[in-house]
Amino acid sequence: MNSGIGLIVWIIAYPFVSFFLGVLLGGYGRKLTARVQRRVGPTWIQPLFDVIKLMTKQTNISHGYMHDVAMMMLVGGTLMTMYFVPVPGFHYFSQFGDYIVVMYLLLVPPLGMALGVGQTANPNGSIGISRALQMLAGYEITLVMTFIGFAMKHGTTSMYELMKLQQAGGPATWGIFAEPLLGIAALFALQGMLNEKPFEVIIAPHEIATGPMTEMGGKYLGMMFIQHLIALPMELTIFMNLFLGGAQSWVEYVVKLFVLFTLVLVVNAVYGRFKTDGALRFFWKLPLPLAALGVVMIMANGM
Repeated sequence: MNSGIGLIVWIIAYPFVSFFLGVLLGGYGRKLTARVQRRVGPTWIQPLFDVIKLMTKQTNISHGYMHDVAMMMLVGGTLMTMYFVPVPGFHYFSQFGDYIVVMYLLLVPPLGMALGVGQTANPNGSIGISRALQMLAGYEITLVMTFIGFAMKHGTTSMYELMKLQQAGGPATWGIFAEPLLGIAALFALQGMLNEKPFEVIIAPHEIATGPMTEMGGKYLGMMFIQHLIALPMELTIFMNLFLGGAQSWVEYVVKLFVLFTLVLVVNAVYGRFKTDGALRFFWKLPLPLAALGVVMIMANGM
């Protein structure tokens, strides 16, 4: 499906497929967290109802041109990144953009959100954005370091090629087993990227009134929800492709998504939240040194 009519169909359908997976993952996350806390929880498709409700609201307050452009950067940057992350049956764009391109594009949504929230001039939103940009310095550097190790070991920066190499060698060559230091460091970074506890410092609803979303309502908040639901499976897929051998079928892909997300949710449900400076210190004291040590070991073993 990476040429001709099949490619066109995938380009059109992929955002909807990713959104649908995000709805299921988001609903599953709410349900699992509720069960851990001895609650019933909402239905699995509650995120879809939330998006429909927000996108059909009649009153939408704009704070200016940049506020509107920010929503396009937020959703557009996520969609652009999504196309460069290979999934079973669709990896066309990954041949034109490697992991370096993906990491670059991942910066577009938070920067767009920063511009939009800055336009609202709400102090709670500004605090949330400053925390988001600080967290980038924590988990992003760790993720880049883990990728550097794999790129040095396999001699390629292509996410698709790294995934195919692991599939050819079997589970023993999966990144999480072949390079456990890099895998553990990336797991911590994934928790921070998904903004789950103990790294949930951006929204912090009991402290800064949901941070960046404070002045977002109606379709603006709906667009933020849509971006989150599309980004959720995409970010999990990035980790899966680098450390779990990707997936050769959609059944395997969905199973790995839910298993990986379950691990993230369990940590989120039982741990409290770090302060911002504590979260940064944690990344720089544990995951980043682990990733650096993993790179050094790869270099010492002659890559």
